[in-house]
Amino acid sequence: MPISSKRESNKKSSLANTGLFLILATLLLIGVATAVSYRSVRIFEARSLRVQHTHTILQRLEESQWTLHDLVASARSYALSGRHEYLLSFEADRTLLSSLFNGLRGLQFDNQEQLDRVAHLSQTVAKRVELARTLIEADKNARIHNIDEHDRDLSEDIRQQFAVLKEIEGASLVQRSSEMATGIRWVILAIAGGSIVSIAMLIAVCLRLKRETLSREEAQTKAQIYAAEVEALYNQAPCGYHSIDEESGLIVQINDTELSWLGYRREQVVAKMRQTDLMSEAGAERYQQEIWPRFQRDRGVNGVDIDYLRADGTYFPVLMSASTDVHPETGRVVSRNVIHDISARRQVEKEIEELNASLRCQTQRLSNVNKELESFSYSVSHDLRAPLRAISGYAMMIEEDYADALDAKGRELLQVIRKNVSKMDALISDLLKLSKSATGELTLGNFSMQKLVEQGVASLRRENDRVEFIIDPLEDVIANQGLIGQVWENLLGNALKFSQKAEHPIVRVSSTTTPEEVIYQVQDNGVGFDMRYVHKLFGAFQRLHRQEDFAGTGIGLALVQRIVVRHNGRVWAESRPGEGATFYFALPRREL
Repeated sequence: MPISSKRESNKKSSLANTGLFLILATLLLIGVATAVSYRSVRIFEARSLRVQHTHTILQRLEESQWTLHDLVASARSYALSGRHEYLLSFEADRTLLSSLFNGLRGLQFDNQEQLDRVAHLSQTVAKRVELARTLIEADKNARIHNIDEHDRDLSEDIRQQFAVLKEIEGASLVQRSSEMATGIRWVILAIAGGSIVSIAMLIAVCLRLKRETLSREEAQTKAQIYAAEVEALYNQAPCGYHSIDEESGLIVQINDTELSWLGYRREQVVAKMRQTDLMSEAGAERYQQEIWPRFQRDRGVNGVDIDYLRADGTYFPVLMSASTDVHPETGRVVSRNVIHDISARRQVEKEIEELNASLRCQTQRLSNVNKELESFSYSVSHDLRAPLRAISGYAMMIEEDYADALDAKGRELLQVIRKNVSKMDALISDLLKLSKSATGELTLGNFSMQKLVEQGVASLRRENDRVEFIIDPLEDVIANQGLIGQVWENLLGNALKFSQKAEHPIVRVSSTTTPEEVIYQVQDNGVGFDMRYVHKLFGAFQRLHRQEDFAGTGIGLALVQRIVVRHNGRVWAESRPGEGATFYFALPRREL
């Protein structure tokens, strides 16, 4: 063979070998890069899942802690208000809490230390749930005692255990995130060792795979969370739900709340019972004759009051609403029914009716008492005063006609008789004022409080000019002028009576205002009284000083209190012995 031909043949063979080597090298490079890239992707995916796993654990811990917080809040709300929805919320949170801890134990199956911590936390939380249940079931005093004695330490222990778990998982999250970041850098360096095309392809494939994986996982997670939330909301709602297939008339779906009210199991109801099977006999008859025709006509009903039948044969009242819809999967027409248990409302209505009946009886009795009081007042003003006037008149006649036959002692005794008759007459007058202050129509009107007080002070000044009266500007209120005039008459008279023995007696009248009421003050510098006996001050016939020292019937302040209270006001006093006294009465600000 010629040399040139041989060289040509060698060249071709070398080119063929080089091409084959290049192809093999390229294939090897691609294979190695692919293998390294595949392994790197798998390692990254595993580390990503570990990071996601840690995120899930932290999320479950956070959800468990907030669910426990909501459970305790529901127990306290039920203990304070007794409202049934709080009890339902408590039971729902307890079920969710159990589910969350089961999930936590499943997530920690490969970490025995964390699994032990979760188990210990679960036991502590169970104690806290039991304490909340005890709070619901115990009497009110015991509830308060429970909160004071156990709640704080147990809650702090639970908070610390949650904090420890979160701290450990947080540290694990940092570590795993760091490992994932390191893995990403290693993948980039490994792929950089290949060809630019392979790197570009592998990076593109890896990034696309990463995006799709994360997007798919995120979508799956969201879908699972949403489905779980919807199912929880449906089953644990505070009202009953059930759906009826319009073609067959059978119930195809029902929530846990309604099942618990009815006392049935799901398999006893779904695809076996109809709407009327859930109702009492009278309710089913009314539904067929009245409600069903209206539902067919309007394709819905709202707020229908009807009785439902429990599995044990008892029934309870509900408010039912229903509407039609098309099932998204089967395309069949279904009716969505919502029921609310109104047993508590019925009980409240019954109690209100009983209270109204009792109130009507009390009103009638009060009317009878008022009539008797008016009759008594008439008797007092006519029948009792006539003998008193006769006694006083005969005593005066004896004193005038037989003055020469009486010695000094006899005349003194006649004076005592007339004085006591006068005292008895004043007492009867005060009693009449006291009785009339609580009867009759309370007519309110506008008047000048300043002028009313000045008129009362003017008459008192004529009787005793030693007393200095100081009247500050007074705020007006809407009240009954005649009754409020009696209040001022008694308060000013008291201030004058108990301060007239002072060296320089002073009585000061003033007022202060708040957004809700006007407060009037009558202050004197008289003898005062001991605040230990202030509870007797506004009682009828109660006296804090001797009759010999300060005359009076003991009715005046009782009259003041009755009039002020009738105006929806309040009255009180402050004093110290020998330092004078201040009487207050407050009247509400109102508009005609």
